[in-house]
Amino acid sequence: MAGQPPFLFLHIPRTAGTTLNRLLERNFPPGSVLSLYTRDDFAQNAVIDQSRLDGIRLIQGHVLLTDYDAFTFYDTPVRAVTFLREPVSRVISEYHFLRTWPGQHLYELLNRENMSLAEYVTSSHKLLRYKGGNFMTRVLSGLDPDSRPEEALSRAQANLRDRFLAFGLTGDFDASLLLLADVMGLSDLLYERQNSLRRPEAARATDEERALVASRNVLDAALYRFAETLFAERVAAGGKAFTARLARHKLLVAKFQNVCRLLDSQAGAPGGAIENPKK
Repeated sequence: MAGQPPFLFLHIPRTAGTTLNRLLERNFPPGSVLSLYTRDDFAQNAVIDQSRLDGIRLIQGHVLLTDYDAFTFYDTPVRAVTFLREPVSRVISEYHFLRTWPGQHLYELLNRENMSLAEYVTSSHKLLRYKGGNFMTRVLSGLDPDSRPEEALSRAQANLRDRFLAFGLTGDFDASLLLLADVMGLSDLLYERQNSLRRPEAARATDEERALVASRNVLDAALYRFAETLFAERVAAGGKAFTARLARHKLLVAKFQNVCRLLDSQAGAPGGAIENPKK
């Protein structure tokens, strides 16, 4: 492939990826972004001619790398980025999202079986086996955390530190965005929050449910603590200049989102259809 390898956004569900994707798409030319999310997306792109990949600058989707040793996708070298989220909140958010959005492929299964959160994270169903337990470790390592836990965690941490071009944390979305912008050459950093999930009081997890989710995601918790430390180091490395830049960015984003809310209200847009990156 001529020039630099394409970027690959490994989108872990419920990490503010929809908001990020909309922003990323504005920063790349039309026709240069390949999205892999739906069955149709994967069916249409089961095989991709190299000449088409030559024009792709960004691949985004709920995918795994083809080769974790060489960091390739479709046998093509890629520069991977991703976002992580506190694992208990991420799993609970994913469960409620899948139960309440009919467009998702697991919506029918979860509602037909009236599956609880506890059942979701412990299920051996082939579609759910990997969903509720150490999913972030699996995505970052390419290994099965159930059979090779220590190796999977160690490899995920090393990949995050040494192999991923950059990563972000959902809870520090704006700082994460600036770190990604520096390595991806992003210039348009304004965003309107997308794909919100606002749960009713009754749908929130109990202490017992949260404890169960935590017990199923011990590796992801360790990975997230590692990521928080590494992220803080990278932000601190930017010094006062980064701090000032972040403050300016947050001010601009706040003004932009105020304008968006005003326009939405004037157009009669329903509230609640936005995603808070910290949710």
